[in-house]
Amino acid sequence: MLNRLYKKLHLIFTGAVMLIITLIIGIVLMNDLKTEQMNENTLFQRMATLLIYQLEDHDQDMEASISPYEEKYSIFCLLRDSGGQPVYQSRIAFPTKADLLLERLEKQSGTQTALKSKTPPADGFGKAAATTQQGVFEIEGTSNDRYWGIPAQIASKSGDVYDLTLLYQQKNVWEQLKGHLIFYAVVWFTALACVVFISHLLLKKALEPTERALKSQKEFVASASHELKSPLAVLLMNLDLINGLGIDDSRLKKAVRTMDNECMRMSRLVKDMLLLASSDAGTWALNQSSVDIDTLLITLYETYEPLCQKKGISLSLELSDCSYPALYTDRERLMQILSIYMDNALEHSKKQADIQIKAEFTGKTITFYVIDHGQGIATEDKPFIFDRFYCADKAHADKAHFGLGLSIAKELAKMLHGHVGVKDTEGSGATFFVAFPLKTK
Repeated sequence: MLNRLYKKLHLIFTGAVMLIITLIIGIVLMNDLKTEQMNENTLFQRMATLLIYQLEDHDQDMEASISPYEEKYSIFCLLRDSGGQPVYQSRIAFPTKADLLLERLEKQSGTQTALKSKTPPADGFGKAAATTQQGVFEIEGTSNDRYWGIPAQIASKSGDVYDLTLLYQQKNVWEQLKGHLIFYAVVWFTALACVVFISHLLLKKALEPTERALKSQKEFVASASHELKSPLAVLLMNLDLINGLGIDDSRLKKAVRTMDNECMRMSRLVKDMLLLASSDAGTWALNQSSVDIDTLLITLYETYEPLCQKKGISLSLELSDCSYPALYTDRERLMQILSIYMDNALEHSKKQADIQIKAEFTGKTITFYVIDHGQGIATEDKPFIFDRFYCADKAHADKAHFGLGLSIAKELAKMLHGHVGVKDTEGSGATFFVAFPLKTK
C-alpha cells in the first residue's frame, strides 16, 4: 500500500515540477528566439546602411561593393537607375520568386511611383537629390517563408541617382530552434534527473514515519496472531475434554457451547489475520502449475453442493461448450478465492434462492464468477467492499464475520496477477468475479 502511495506521489510531484520547468524553458526559449530575430533584423539594417554608404562613395564599381554582402549575408540586391532600368540584380534564389517579393515590397512601402519618378535635381534650387533609406518592411512569401525588405535611394558623388531594394530571408522557426534545441533538451533532461532524485529523497524522508508505523503495526498483528494460537488451542482442547465428561447440567452445557463457538470464531479471526500478515510481509508461497478449469469448477461445485442443499439453496454450474484453456496458476490459492466468494454468497442468500458458478474466456483473459440472488450490495458500499475490516452491516450484528474474507481474496488475486470486482446481479443480488490473464508455463 505504501509503495503504491509513494509511486503515485512521486509521479504527481515529478510531473507537476517538470510541467513548471517546461513552461519556464518554453518562455525562455521564446524570448531567445524573439531576441535572435531582433538581432537578425538589426544586423540586416546595419548591413543595408553600410552597403548604401559604399555604393554612394564607389558608384563606379557597384558589383564589387555588393558581392561581399551577397556571399556572406545572403542579402538580395536590386539596383536601378533613375529611369527604372536594372543596373544590377542578385542571383540569390529564394523559395518565392524575387519579382513577386519586390512587387509586394513596393506595394507595402508605397514607393512604386516615387521610385520611378525621382530625377535630379530634387528641388528648384539646383541641389542634388539626397540619399534616403526607408524602414524595414516584413513580406510574406508563398511557401510559409518571410522576408525583410528595405527600399532606399542613393545619390552618388558623381551626381547619379539609383533606387536600391534589399531583401533578406528570415530564418524559419525550425532553423531557429535547431540552434537551441540541443542545449534546452540537455537542460530539460538534467532537470528531470534532478527532480526525480530530489523528489525520491524528499518522499522517502516524508514517508519514513508512516512506514515505521505500518511496519510496527504489521509486526504487532503477526506477533499477536501467533501468540493467540496457543491459548486458543488449549481452550478448545479443554472444551473437548469437558464435552467428553458427559455432564448433565444444561446450564454448563450451554456455557460450554457458547465458549466453543466463541473460540472457533476467534480461531477463524486469528487465521485470517495471519494470512493478511503473511501477505504484508510477502511471505506467501506460490505453488503454480497447469490448472484444468473444468475440473476446478466441478470440484468447487461438489464441495458446496451439500451446504447449499442444507440451506435450501439451488446451486448450478455453467460450463462452456468448448473446453477452457489450461491456466498456469496456484490451484489452492485460486480455490481459496472462489471459496470466499461462495461463503459470501451462502451467507447472503435466502432459502429457495439460486447461486451460479461459471467461467468465461475472452481473448487472453479467463474470468470466474459466483452469482447470487440475495440482498445485494448498496452502491455506497461497493468501493469499500474489498477493504480490510469493512462491514456493510454498520451495526455489526453479525458476529461471525470480521470483514476480512473479501480483503484476503483481493490480496490472493493480486499475488496471482489477477484482479477482483463486484457488480449487481440482474434482478437482485451480487456477482463477484476474479479475472486472470491467460498464461502458460
